[in-house]
Amino acid sequence: MDISNEANVDSFTIGPSSIVGRTIAFRVLFCKSMGHFRHRLAVVLMGSLSAFRGVVGPVLSWFHPRHPQGLLAMVTIIAFLLKRYTNFKTRAEMAYRRKFWRNMMRSALTYEEWSHAAKMLEKESPKMNEAEFYDVELVRNKLQELRQRRQEGSLRDIMFCMRADLIRNLGNMCSPELHKGRLQVPKLIKEYIDEVTTQLRMVCDSDSEELLLEEKLSFMHETRHAFGRTALLLSGGAS
Repeated sequence: MDISNEANVDSFTIGPSSIVGRTIAFRVLFCKSMGHFRHRLAVVLMGSLSAFRGVVGPVLSWFHPRHPQGLLAMVTIIAFLLKRYTNFKTRAEMAYRRKFWRNMMRSALTYEEWSHAAKMLEKESPKMNEAEFYDVELVRNKLQELRQRRQEGSLRDIMFCMRADLIRNLGNMCSPELHKGRLQVPKLIKEYIDEVTTQLRMVCDSDSEELLLEEKLSFMHETRHAFGRTALLLSGGAS
């Protein structure tokens, strides 16, 4: 029968060739006896326990019922953690709903379905900073100039400035990122478009003898040519 110097204790092996056995042997060697070894081990454990109590004790004393500052700190920490959890849960739910409405927009069969999904997506989406996509100050200043000119200037002043200032992509207000998934254009851009439309109609509908019909037609042709016209282009498969 094969006799081994190793003793198996559960999943550990204790013997002269094992790490545990060598460790015990060295400790016994340096401590002269097992009794001395147990004494040293007890001293080390008691010292560690005392150090642990010295660190944890003052912290635990803060949460004693007779220590209101500690209770306040504990309540504050719990409230902060609950708020972080609630915010994370809310953001996750909003992200799920946005994904749902985007999928509904992609699978919509009618404009009414797409419009409803887009409206709900816009409601669930955080409000974007529109100034990141177009020059808000430039469009606002141009709108103020147009309104002032309409109130104080003549038709010829309006026509002159329209020829010079009417630009399709003023301040990058035609940016695709600005209008992606939106049912309506931003309020400032809509006001600018409405003001331009109003002044063009003023020129067209004017009965003043100051402007001849040929001048109006020439102005409209020049403005249309400078501003350009929108075209819908379809690829071969889509058309």
